[in-house]
Amino acid sequence: MDLYVKLMGGLGNQMFQYAKGLSALKQAPQYTNLILDCSFYDGQERKVIKNGLTGRGFDLDIFNLKYQRCDVAPDGGHVLEGWFQSLEDFDNVIDEVKEQFTFANPFSQKIQQLDKIITYDPSHSVCIHVRRGDFINNPTAFVHNEHMGAAYYRKAMDVMEDKYDHLTYFVFSEDLEWCRENIKNDKHPVVLVDDDYSGDRDTGHFYLMQRCENHIIANSTYSWWAAFLGDSKLTVGPKKWFTNESESETMLDNWIKL
Repeated sequence: MDLYVKLMGGLGNQMFQYAKGLSALKQAPQYTNLILDCSFYDGQERKVIKNGLTGRGFDLDIFNLKYQRCDVAPDGGHVLEGWFQSLEDFDNVIDEVKEQFTFANPFSQKIQQLDKIITYDPSHSVCIHVRRGDFINNPTAFVHNEHMGAAYYRKAMDVMEDKYDHLTYFVFSEDLEWCRENIKNDKHPVVLVDDDYSGDRDTGHFYLMQRCENHIIANSTYSWWAAFLGDSKLTVGPKKWFTNESESETMLDNWIKL
Protein backbone atom coordinates (compact mmCIF):
# COMPACT_ATOMS: atom_id res chain seq x y z
CA MET A 1 0.00 0.00 0.00
CA ASP A 2 1.25 3.48 -0.87
CA LEU A 3 1.56 6.29 1.65
CA TYR A 4 1.46 9.84 0.30
CA VAL A 5 2.96 12.86 2.05
CA LYS A 6 1.86 16.29 0.88
CA LEU A 7 4.85 18.61 0.68
CA MET A 8 4.37 22.27 1.56
CA GLY A 9 6.62 25.25 2.13
CA GLY A 10 10.35 25.56 1.60
CA LEU A 11 13.23 23.17 2.15
CA GLY A 12 13.07 22.95 5.95
CA ASN A 13 9.35 22.21 5.95
CA GLN A 14 9.75 19.61 3.21
CA MET A 15 12.41 17.90 5.31
CA PHE A 16 10.08 17.66 8.31
CA GLN A 17 7.31 16.26 6.12
CA TYR A 18 9.59 13.69 4.51
CA ALA A 19 10.90 12.64 7.93
CA LYS A 20 7.31 12.21 9.14
CA GLY A 21 6.64 9.97 6.14
CA LEU A 22 9.65 7.79 6.94
CA SER A 23 8.45 7.52 10.52
CA ALA A 24 4.97 6.47 9.42
CA LEU A 25 6.39 3.79 7.14
CA LYS A 26 8.31 2.36 10.07
CA GLN A 27 5.29 2.40 12.37
CA ALA A 28 2.73 1.04 9.91
CA PRO A 29 3.98 -2.03 8.01
CA GLN A 30 0.95 -2.04 5.71
CA TYR A 31 2.62 0.85 3.87
CA THR A 32 5.42 -0.18 1.51
CA ASN A 33 6.06 2.93 -0.59
CA LEU A 34 6.46 6.60 0.31
CA ILE A 35 5.25 8.94 -2.43
CA LEU A 36 5.64 12.72 -2.27
CA ASP A 37 2.63 14.78 -3.37
CA CYS A 38 4.00 17.99 -4.96
CA SER A 39 0.68 19.65 -5.83
CA PHE A 40 1.37 22.56 -3.44
CA TYR A 41 3.95 23.94 -5.89
CA ASP A 42 1.67 24.17 -8.92
CA GLY A 43 1.84 27.67 -10.39
CA GLN A 44 4.57 28.92 -8.04
CA GLU A 45 7.75 30.53 -9.30
CA ARG A 46 10.76 29.86 -7.10
CA LYS A 47 11.89 32.95 -5.14
CA VAL A 48 9.33 35.18 -6.87
CA ILE A 49 7.48 37.18 -4.21
CA LYS A 50 3.72 37.51 -4.64
CA ASN A 51 1.50 39.08 -1.97
CA GLY A 52 4.48 39.14 0.37
CA LEU A 53 5.12 35.39 0.09
CA THR A 54 8.14 33.82 -1.55
CA GLY A 55 7.46 31.22 -4.25
CA ARG A 56 8.69 27.72 -3.43
CA GLY A 57 9.53 24.57 -5.36
CA PHE A 58 10.40 20.94 -4.76
CA ASP A 59 13.84 20.92 -3.10
CA LEU A 60 14.39 17.45 -1.69
CA ASP A 61 16.25 16.33 -4.80
CA ILE A 62 19.37 18.03 -3.40
CA PHE A 63 19.69 15.02 -1.07
CA ASN A 64 20.37 11.30 -1.47
CA LEU A 65 16.80 10.28 -0.68
CA LYS A 66 14.72 7.22 -1.44
CA TYR A 67 11.36 8.41 -2.72
CA GLN A 68 8.82 8.55 -5.48
CA ARG A 69 6.95 11.72 -6.34
CA CYS A 70 3.68 12.58 -8.03
CA ASP A 71 1.88 15.73 -9.13
CA VAL A 72 -1.05 15.00 -6.83
CA ALA A 73 -2.18 12.09 -4.65
CA PRO A 74 -5.08 10.08 -6.11
CA ASP A 75 -8.58 10.35 -4.66
CA GLY A 76 -8.90 7.96 -1.77
CA GLY A 77 -5.15 7.72 -1.26
CA HIS A 78 -3.68 7.64 2.24
CA VAL A 79 -2.23 11.15 2.64
CA LEU A 80 -0.25 12.69 5.49
CA GLU A 81 -0.70 16.47 5.52
CA GLY A 82 0.74 18.87 8.06
CA TRP A 83 3.83 20.81 9.08
CA PHE A 84 5.14 18.23 11.60
CA GLN A 85 7.70 20.63 13.06
CA SER A 86 8.85 18.54 15.99
CA LEU A 87 11.47 15.88 16.64
CA GLU A 88 8.72 13.75 18.14
CA ASP A 89 7.26 13.35 14.65
CA PHE A 90 10.22 11.23 13.55
CA ASP A 91 12.10 10.20 16.69
CA ASN A 92 11.91 6.53 15.68
CA VAL A 93 13.94 7.10 12.48
CA ILE A 94 16.50 9.74 13.50
CA ASP A 95 19.54 7.81 12.27
CA GLU A 96 17.88 7.00 8.95
CA VAL A 97 16.87 10.63 8.46
CA LYS A 98 20.41 11.86 9.10
CA GLU A 99 21.80 9.26 6.71
CA GLN A 100 19.45 10.25 3.90
CA PHE A 101 19.79 14.02 4.31
CA THR A 102 23.26 14.07 2.75
CA PHE A 103 23.94 16.14 -0.34
CA ALA A 104 23.70 14.53 -3.75
CA ASN A 105 26.24 16.74 -5.54
CA PRO A 106 29.76 18.00 -4.67
CA PHE A 107 30.36 21.62 -3.79
CA SER A 108 32.49 24.20 -5.56
CA GLN A 109 36.08 24.83 -4.55
CA LYS A 110 35.06 28.22 -3.16
CA ILE A 111 32.53 26.63 -0.81
CA GLN A 112 35.05 23.97 0.22
CA GLN A 113 37.60 26.67 1.04
CA LEU A 114 35.20 28.41 3.42
CA ASP A 115 34.32 25.01 4.87
CA LYS A 116 37.99 24.57 5.82
CA ILE A 117 38.06 27.98 7.46
CA ILE A 118 34.95 27.14 9.49
CA THR A 119 36.10 23.70 10.58
CA TYR A 120 39.83 24.30 11.15
CA ASP A 121 39.73 27.76 12.68
CA PRO A 122 41.17 27.53 16.24
CA SER A 123 38.30 29.67 17.52
CA HIS A 124 34.80 28.25 17.98
CA SER A 125 32.60 28.75 14.93
CA VAL A 126 29.04 30.02 15.44
CA CYS A 127 26.44 30.02 12.68
CA ILE A 128 23.97 32.90 12.90
CA HIS A 129 20.92 32.52 10.67
CA VAL A 130 18.72 35.57 10.13
CA ARG A 131 15.51 35.06 8.22
CA ARG A 132 13.84 38.16 6.90
CA GLY A 133 12.39 38.19 3.35
CA ASP A 134 8.68 37.33 3.44
CA PHE A 135 8.76 37.34 7.26
CA ILE A 136 9.26 41.11 7.00
CA ASN A 137 7.64 42.00 3.68
CA ASN A 138 4.30 40.40 4.49
CA PRO A 139 2.50 42.45 7.22
CA THR A 140 0.56 39.37 8.37
CA ALA A 141 3.75 37.34 8.75
CA PHE A 142 5.58 40.21 10.49
CA VAL A 143 3.02 40.25 13.29
CA HIS A 144 4.06 36.67 14.10
CA ASN A 145 7.81 37.27 13.78
CA GLU A 146 8.51 40.75 15.16
CA HIS A 147 10.25 39.25 18.22
CA MET A 148 13.16 38.11 16.02
CA GLY A 149 14.96 41.44 15.87
CA ALA A 150 18.43 42.69 16.75
CA ALA A 151 17.82 42.36 20.51
CA TYR A 152 17.28 38.60 20.19
CA TYR A 153 20.56 38.13 18.31
CA ARG A 154 22.48 40.28 20.80
CA LYS A 155 21.23 38.13 23.70
CA ALA A 156 22.09 34.95 21.80
CA MET A 157 25.62 36.20 21.13
CA ASP A 158 25.97 36.96 24.85
CA VAL A 159 25.14 33.31 25.59
CA MET A 160 27.87 32.17 23.22
CA GLU A 161 30.40 34.58 24.72
CA ASP A 162 29.62 33.38 28.23
CA LYS A 163 30.73 29.91 27.13
CA TYR A 164 33.65 30.64 24.77
CA ASP A 165 36.56 33.07 25.02
CA HIS A 166 37.43 32.85 21.33
CA LEU A 167 34.86 32.49 18.59
CA THR A 168 33.99 33.55 15.06
CA TYR A 169 30.46 34.32 13.89
CA PHE A 170 29.37 33.27 10.39
CA VAL A 171 26.17 35.06 9.36
CA PHE A 172 23.77 33.60 6.80
CA SER A 173 20.78 35.61 5.58
CA GLU A 174 18.92 36.83 2.51
CA ASP A 175 19.26 40.35 3.96
CA LEU A 176 22.96 40.95 4.62
CA GLU A 177 22.48 44.72 4.60
CA TRP A 178 20.30 44.44 7.71
CA CYS A 179 22.83 42.06 9.24
CA ARG A 180 25.71 44.44 8.52
CA GLU A 181 23.91 47.13 10.53
CA ASN A 182 22.57 44.95 13.33
CA ILE A 183 24.82 41.89 13.81
CA LYS A 184 27.95 43.55 15.17
CA ASN A 185 30.56 42.52 17.70
CA ASP A 186 33.51 44.45 19.09
CA LYS A 187 35.29 41.41 20.53
CA HIS A 188 34.95 38.65 17.92
CA PRO A 189 35.08 38.44 14.10
CA VAL A 190 31.78 38.51 12.22
CA VAL A 191 31.83 37.02 8.71
CA LEU A 192 28.88 37.81 6.42
CA VAL A 193 28.54 34.82 4.07
CA ASP A 194 27.31 36.24 0.76
CA ASP A 195 25.70 34.70 -2.32
CA ASP A 196 29.09 33.70 -3.76
CA TYR A 197 28.83 30.72 -1.40
CA SER A 198 25.16 29.93 -1.90
CA GLY A 199 25.59 27.22 -4.53
CA ASP A 200 22.68 25.63 -6.38
CA ARG A 201 19.41 26.51 -4.61
CA ASP A 202 21.31 27.72 -1.55
CA THR A 203 22.74 24.26 -0.85
CA GLY A 204 26.15 25.82 -0.22
CA HIS A 205 24.78 28.00 2.57
CA PHE A 206 22.88 25.08 4.06
CA TYR A 207 25.97 22.90 4.02
CA LEU A 208 28.22 25.57 5.54
CA MET A 209 25.68 26.29 8.26
CA GLN A 210 25.79 22.63 9.26
CA ARG A 211 29.59 22.72 9.38
CA CYS A 212 29.61 25.33 12.14
CA GLU A 213 30.23 24.06 15.66
CA ASN A 214 27.46 26.11 17.32
CA HIS A 215 24.25 27.73 16.13
CA ILE A 216 22.07 30.75 16.74
CA ILE A 217 18.93 29.91 14.82
CA ALA A 218 15.98 31.94 13.63
CA ASN A 219 12.38 30.76 13.94
CA SER A 220 13.11 28.91 10.72
CA THR A 221 12.96 25.21 9.91
CA TYR A 222 15.91 25.81 7.57
CA SER A 223 18.22 26.79 10.44
CA TRP A 224 16.64 24.18 12.74
CA TRP A 225 17.80 21.45 10.36
CA ALA A 226 21.25 23.00 10.00
CA ALA A 227 21.76 22.82 13.77
CA PHE A 228 20.23 19.35 14.05
CA LEU A 229 22.15 17.74 11.18
CA GLY A 230 25.36 19.47 12.24
CA ASP A 231 25.14 17.96 15.74
CA SER A 232 25.54 21.47 17.14
CA LYS A 233 27.41 21.66 20.46
CA LEU A 234 25.45 24.70 21.62
CA THR A 235 22.24 25.89 19.99
CA VAL A 236 20.35 29.03 20.92
CA GLY A 237 16.89 29.64 19.54
CA PRO A 238 13.64 31.47 20.21
CA LYS A 239 11.50 30.32 23.11
CA LYS A 240 8.50 31.37 21.03
CA TRP A 241 8.58 30.16 17.43
CA PHE A 242 5.95 32.82 16.68
CA THR A 243 5.23 35.99 18.63
CA ASN A 244 1.73 34.98 19.71
CA GLU A 245 2.45 31.44 20.95
CA SER A 246 3.31 30.48 24.52
CA GLU A 247 6.36 28.27 23.96
CA SER A 248 7.70 26.45 20.92
CA GLU A 249 7.44 22.68 20.63
CA THR A 250 9.94 22.84 17.77
CA MET A 251 12.98 23.64 19.92
CA LEU A 252 14.86 20.65 21.32
CA ASP A 253 15.01 20.15 25.09
CA ASN A 254 18.79 20.67 25.29
CA TRP A 255 18.75 23.88 23.23
CA ILE A 256 18.84 27.24 25.00
CA LYS A 257 15.60 29.17 24.55
CA LEU A 258 15.48 32.97 24.64
